[in-house]
Amino acid sequence: MNRINGKAITLKTGTKFYAGVTEVNWDSAAKVEKSLIKEDAGVEMIEIIGFDESFTISGIICINATGDAASHIDWSGLRTAYKAAAPVAFVYGMGVSTDPEVTGNLLILSLSEKSGSTGKATYTAKCDIVQDSNLHYGVTV
Repeated sequence: MNRINGKAITLKTGTKFYAGVTEVNWDSAAKVEKSLIKEDAGVEMIEIIGFDESFTISGIICINATGDAASHIDWSGLRTAYKAAAPVAFVYGMGVSTDPEVTGNLLILSLSEKSGSTGKATYTAKCDIVQDSNLHYGVTV
């Protein structure tokens, strides 16, 4: 059994990585509908009717240096994406053939920044995964 190093799992929106990422959390919870009908003889039935899924992205605030803009979304780009209030395509996984990944669209719902008198300035972005026909769980092709 191979163990996966956390730094191997990445999140890209469009074709770019977020600059300064220290952690990405993917949360998924089933939405259920419960029913109790006479034919079930008193046994409650539970049906999964969808999923609530989200990402939380945390990192150190970075500004792209020359050449970085082609591959990374920096602090300014993250703010712009948040204020655009529009879904963006994402790929979450290892980006290696045969490894599982999740693809679809996400929407940045909140953005917070922290800058203390010591240490690096940090950000946290909370994103919902859009539950539509673009959402796919599978393998890199």
